[in-house]
Amino acid sequence: MRWVIRGIAAILGLGILVVAVGLGYGYWRFSSSLPRTEGTVEVAGISGEVQIVRDEYGVPHIFGGTGEDIYFAIGYAHAQDRFFQMDMMRRYVHGELSALLGHLNPATVTADARSRNRGYHLVANAAAENLSPEFRGAAEAYVAGVNARLAEGHYPPEYLILQATPEPWELHDSMAVVVYMADSLAAGEGEEVARRELAEILDPVQLSEFLPAYPDWAPNMLQAEDFAPAPAPVEPTTEAQPDFDDGSNAWVLSGEHTATGEPLLANDPHLALGAPAIWYFARLNLPQGAVVGATIAGSPLVVLGRNQVSAWGFTNTGFDVIDMVPHAPGSLSTTERVEVIEVRGGADIAITMRDAENGPVLDPEYFILDVFGNQDVVLVSTALDRSNQVASVSYNLMLSQSFDEFVAAGEGFTAPMQNMHYAHVDGTIGYTTPGLLPIRDEDGNWTGYVPYEDLPRVENPVSGRIASGNNRIVPDNYGYDTPGSYAAYRAMRIEERLDETDAHTPDTFHDIQMDQVSAQIQRILPALTAASPQTVQGQQALQRIQGWNGDMDALLAEPLIYSLWYRDIQEGIYADELGDDFLRHLSTRRVFTENVLIGDDGHWCDNVTTDPVETCPEILGAALDAAMARGIETYGPDIANWTWGQAHQAVFDHPVFTGSGLPLLEDWFTVRQPVGGDSSTVNVAVYSVRAGSFDVFHGPSLRAIYDLSDLDASRFMHAPGQSGHPWSDHYRDLAPLWAAGETFEMRTDWTPENAPEGARTLTLTPAN
Repeated sequence: MRWVIRGIAAILGLGILVVAVGLGYGYWRFSSSLPRTEGTVEVAGISGEVQIVRDEYGVPHIFGGTGEDIYFAIGYAHAQDRFFQMDMMRRYVHGELSALLGHLNPATVTADARSRNRGYHLVANAAAENLSPEFRGAAEAYVAGVNARLAEGHYPPEYLILQATPEPWELHDSMAVVVYMADSLAAGEGEEVARRELAEILDPVQLSEFLPAYPDWAPNMLQAEDFAPAPAPVEPTTEAQPDFDDGSNAWVLSGEHTATGEPLLANDPHLALGAPAIWYFARLNLPQGAVVGATIAGSPLVVLGRNQVSAWGFTNTGFDVIDMVPHAPGSLSTTERVEVIEVRGGADIAITMRDAENGPVLDPEYFILDVFGNQDVVLVSTALDRSNQVASVSYNLMLSQSFDEFVAAGEGFTAPMQNMHYAHVDGTIGYTTPGLLPIRDEDGNWTGYVPYEDLPRVENPVSGRIASGNNRIVPDNYGYDTPGSYAAYRAMRIEERLDETDAHTPDTFHDIQMDQVSAQIQRILPALTAASPQTVQGQQALQRIQGWNGDMDALLAEPLIYSLWYRDIQEGIYADELGDDFLRHLSTRRVFTENVLIGDDGHWCDNVTTDPVETCPEILGAALDAAMARGIETYGPDIANWTWGQAHQAVFDHPVFTGSGLPLLEDWFTVRQPVGGDSSTVNVAVYSVRAGSFDVFHGPSLRAIYDLSDLDASRFMHAPGQSGHPWSDHYRDLAPLWAAGETFEMRTDWTPENAPEGARTLTLTPAN
């Protein structure tokens, strides 16, 4: 027996030793992949010493003797902190996710097939050929910097978990990042499918009400006084839609509206939240002068930020630049190409793709095209234009020294079209939007693009203000049709807040960026308070709503009551008309909801499946009763203890491990942070109405406020952190600061010799 016990003990001891060795090895491997931020490293590919000085937030400030060396160093830093993210973006565009993840997630084959079918990889390859000579040198130096870091080994921890080795970075991979952003921001594809589906369910009058035109009460971004009258009335080919939740904010004021007499510019672009963030802050001390702001890992460019004399910020235009054009079977002249998708752990998949003259023919195996019947569907999109020079344009934009140069730099931009707000230390403010804006005939066919010189543009507007919340851009006297998807309520609230003072400061701008009062709620509140709930819980909830001002603060109970209620309001209004298709078309539909509750479309409150004629107060009351029953089941019976933040959290998800079903990895790689707001507030926080969860997946990807009286005093923040390594101190450190509205500076008035406290310096020296 003694020998048996000793044998078992020996086996257990060996098992513990194996586990300990395994954990120790894993700890060593993960730790060794953390970025080196101090000391000296020899690298091949630079002409002289380069210093990467990371501040207390992990932001690299890069100093070197030549522009090429600095671009090399930002490539090296990106690869240190974010290479797995870079790899995911290029794999998405090139249709190569399955080669890394196919054994874990078969859905990657569909994603790869869609990217290949659209031809994203072909656009990226063409964009690499289109680079200007000036930018090509910078881009090639950047690629060399990325590969210098990869050559050192110790890859990001995802590769250890996946048991894979990353491939070297190439020039067309950096162009894939440009295509990735165009794919995520270009509008029109999903909206067209939804409209076609709804047209089969609703009659024309119902459809026009359900998809309302941009409302008269909502502001345009640009004003008629700044445009010459159009030579002839513009007949719209399709209506501008106002129910756009995703988006961004930006506004710029001339010095006549600021305390210093110099311009102020604010920008908070709203994008999908992720871990790591889409943005990576950096300061590039170039020979032309320092450029500071947000880069995207995979590209050496400061996309959003400022140089020594100017600042700029972007929001999405929402212009409809994608059409899905059906053709009778056999009527198209096409060419074929065979795309082979490598599947890790499985057989390769060869797919024959077809391309028409104006775009790819979508494969019904990988796209849901039921609404088109058996017709061939061609995707016509500016994001697929192979004349793409977006990278070179962006390079010229960040180095421009005047508004005229900024505007001139935009020629050659294709997609995604952006509202570009601008301010200069000479007092100039302006707006431009470069890119391809289709001109359509009365049948919707593309006949060309708006000439570059005719795209919406204004310098020093009469009002001294240009404010965007993804609202409609142009006034009625603009000379071209601009169909698209727009938002109404955020811009309305921004305009209200800007009107509150005649002498704005960075503090007032920051207060507006963090504003969580919903203009939509304030407008429909009279209808909400007229609801007739029948349960005690519903009546208690209504009492709280009656004393509320629409503030979606994370610490309040009212936002949670309202958001639970809003889901049931949608069901009460149009589930009867849509029937089995309700869930597929369930969304916030804010302008439509307002038109029903306080406008002329109240007949939607009647349930068409019943004989009695229901009123809006009855529908609202029943919806509140149902919402409260569901809320009590989830959040407890004491409504006073509810808070919006307990249910409503920003989720910075990892592209592989969030939702993987592996709790340890999910907790390790996913960042969660309670937040206020919703998709109608300036401090936006978008969740899915149909998902049954208030998890926020889309929000302010960064916040910036640029003070043209002292550009070094400009303020920045993004989340969850600079690093993509979950063991780094900078993986999630910015998330609570971002949620609280805190900011920091990225100043250009220091060097490595007098770096601020907490900075760490890594010196790159040329290899012998």
